[in-house]
Amino acid sequence: MNQRVVDVVLEAAEEDFLVKNKDTETFAAELALLASSLVTVGDFLATISAALVLRQIQIDRIEQLKAEKEQETQMKDIQDQLSDLKKEIKALRGR
Repeated sequence: MNQRVVDVVLEAAEEDFLVKNKDTETFAAELALLASSLVTVGDFLATISAALVLRQIQIDRIEQLKAEKEQETQMKDIQDQLSDLKKEIKALRGR
């Protein structure tokens, strides 16, 4: 075969090889893009998780405040009942 034909065939084979097989720089860049995407997804999930935790903390505090208020109301009712009982006892002793 003619050297020119061999060169053309080798050049075509090389181009075909390069098209089918990525070079290391392209592969590394694609890996970096994939890693960056995964980090972004991880950051998104962490943000969602933090928002959920914050919301749960708010719900817990509201429930705690409601429980404290209910407890205060019950204590006030008990104190009122004790005051009424003391008045009745005094009234009965005074007779």
